[in-house]
Amino acid sequence: MAAAALEIGKVAISVRLSFDGALYACRRPPGVVERMEADALDLLSKGLFVSGIDTPVATVTGAAGHRFIQESAVFEPPDRWIYRGLCGIGASRNGLTLTGMVGYRLEVRAGWARRAGECGPPASAAEWCEFFGAQLASIGGVVLRRSSVLSPGTPP
Repeated sequence: MAAAALEIGKVAISVRLSFDGALYACRRPPGVVERMEADALDLLSKGLFVSGIDTPVATVTGAAGHRFIQESAVFEPPDRWIYRGLCGIGASRNGLTLTGMVGYRLEVRAGWARRAGECGPPASAAEWCEFFGAQLASIGGVVLRRSSVLSPGTPP
């Protein structure tokens, strides 16, 4: 749903955030359903910001007042951490109101950029942190942009 990609030195990083579940949407005055869906996605993805991607507890915030509660962080070899949790939504803009609780999945992938040469992938979470931790720590935060429908494992 929202993603960002960047390179720092010899490390390529991608961050993807997706939601799972249903929200209650209300438009005043009532409008075209297709437009409401597009407006809802815009409101849901507005101002999404991720920080602490070098830590076990990444922080996710949203301009619409989302409340993210992380439940787990799991390393998936060879290149990603998956953070999962719940997100409370209570947002309103231009007559559209979204409310409810959905699940979220934050994927942080790190790998060697093309200019890194013949570096191999990390074999463990500890090695991943050793290889990429300094570059991830140097990022204060990442602003995510709305993206098309993403499937897990597909780069943004």
